[in-house]
Amino acid sequence: MKLALLCAEDFSLSVACLSAFLKKNGHEVRVIFDPKQFGKAYANNKYLSELFSWRSLVLNRLKEFAPDLIGFSVFTSNYQWALQMAGEIKRNMDVPIIFGGVHATLVPEVVVKEVAVDMVCVGEGEMPLLELLRGLKDKNRNYAVRNIWFKESGRVIRNEIRPLNQDLDYLPFPDREALYAQLPRSYSKYPIMLTSHGCPYRCTYCANNAIAQVYKDKGSYLRRRSPNSVMAELKEIKSRYAPKYILFMDDLFTFNRGWLADFALSYAKDIGLPYSCLTHTRFLDKEVCTLLKLSHCNLVLLGLQSGCEWIRREILDRPESNEEYRKAVRFLKDAKLKFSLDNILNIPFDTPDTIKESFGFYNELRPNMIHSFNLAYFPNTKIIEHGIRAGALREDSRDLINRGLAANYINIQLDSQGDYRRYALLFTILPLLPARFAAKIIDDNIFRRMLLRLPPVVILLVKFILNIRAGTGFVFFTVFNNELFYLKALLAGRIRSRTKETKR
Repeated sequence: MKLALLCAEDFSLSVACLSAFLKKNGHEVRVIFDPKQFGKAYANNKYLSELFSWRSLVLNRLKEFAPDLIGFSVFTSNYQWALQMAGEIKRNMDVPIIFGGVHATLVPEVVVKEVAVDMVCVGEGEMPLLELLRGLKDKNRNYAVRNIWFKESGRVIRNEIRPLNQDLDYLPFPDREALYAQLPRSYSKYPIMLTSHGCPYRCTYCANNAIAQVYKDKGSYLRRRSPNSVMAELKEIKSRYAPKYILFMDDLFTFNRGWLADFALSYAKDIGLPYSCLTHTRFLDKEVCTLLKLSHCNLVLLGLQSGCEWIRREILDRPESNEEYRKAVRFLKDAKLKFSLDNILNIPFDTPDTIKESFGFYNELRPNMIHSFNLAYFPNTKIIEHGIRAGALREDSRDLINRGLAANYINIQLDSQGDYRRYALLFTILPLLPARFAAKIIDDNIFRRMLLRLPPVVILLVKFILNIRAGTGFVFFTVFNNELFYLKALLAGRIRSRTKETKR
C-alpha cells in the first residue's frame, strides 16, 4: 500500500519513525514537507504566507504519488494549516485522510468532527497504521483497529487505546533521509535525537500531563532505548551525514544514572561530538555532571520557567525549591558545564513583583543563556483552569484552543503596567550584564522602563551574541540559510510545474 505522510515547519521525528516502521513492513511511504514560510511563530505574515504558499506543490506531489492513504502529523500550532491542506486535498483527490500527532491525541473528539478528516489516530501510531494499511490492502477497512477513531455512516467509532510499546529497541531507526532530502543541510548537520519517550513529571503547562492521562493504566509512560540502540543510531548518523553537533530532545535526559554512565563512556569513545540536552534539577548532582562533561556535553538546558517558588509550586506543579536549583547550578559550574534556563512569561497570576523575583534569582544563578517564551496553552492541560481563574483566558477559551484558532493561544493578560512580553528583553540580556549592574536595573524603575521601550529586534541581537559565546551560534545562521533554501525550492518547484503544464 502507498501512504503519504505530511508534516510542516520543522523536522518531525515522529513522522520519520512512522515512515521507517511502515517501510520495514513492506509499504511504500512518501513523506511530504511544507516549510510554512512566513507562517511560523518567529515570522508570521498572512499576506506573505499566501504568496509563498507550498499548497499547490504539495498537492502536485500527492497527485504524482497517488497514495491509498494520507496522514497528517499535527500539533496545536499547525492544526489549522493541516485542516486547510486536507480541505484542498479533498477538493482534488478521493483519498481517505487520517490525522494523528499530539493535537489529535489530546482532542480526538474535536478533530474527528472536521469534514476533511476521515480517521483520527490517538497516541502512538506505528501498529495502528500498520493494521489499517493491511485492511485497506485487502479492500476491507477494519473498523476495530485500536487507537483509531473512524467515521462510518454518520457515526463515530471510538476504539480503545492499546498498551504502550515498552520495547523501544524493537522499532527501526527513524527514516531521516525521507525528510533530509527535502530540507537544508543544517538539519543533518545538527540532527535531533530521542533516547526516550515520556516524562516523569506532570507540569500543568505541558502536553505530557494530558497525554499521560490518555495512556493511564496502559503501561509505563516513561520508556527508554538501550545505550546500544542509541549508539548504533548515532554511529549511523555520524557515518552517513558527518554531523557537527547533536541535539538530544528528551524531556529529561539524565533520569537514569546507570543508563547515563553506559552512554557517556560509549559516546565519548565513538562519537565525541558536542551536544546539548534537557534535564531537571533533581536529576543533577556531582556524578551526573561529571558524566555529562566526560561525554562532551556542551550545553545543559534547565526548564526552570519561573524564579518564584509560589508560581512554580501552585501554578506550574513544580515543587522543587530555589535551594535545589542553587545546588544543581553549583554542580554544573564545578564541572565547567554551560547551562541555560527557560523562562515562561504570561503565567497566570504572574505579576511585576514575581517577575522581579525571577529576575533576581536568575541573576544569582548566572546562566549562560535565558530563553523566554510566551505561555502557550495546549488542549486539556491543567494550566487552562489557572488561566481562567486569573482572568488571563476567557470562558470560551477551551474551544478556541482545541481548534487551534487562538492567536498566541489567546493569552490576553496585558497588565496596565506594561505588556509582559516586553520583559523578555530583560531576561534575555541578563547573562551579558555584570551581576551588580543587573541588580540595579531591576531595582531602578526608570532604567527598567527605558529597556522595556527598546525594539524586540534587540532580543535577537542579544541572543545571537549569547549563542556564539555558548557554542551554539549555528542556530541563527541556519534560520536564515533555511529560509533562503525554501524560497529557492519553492521557485524551482513552481517552474517545474509550469513546464509540465506547458508540455501538456
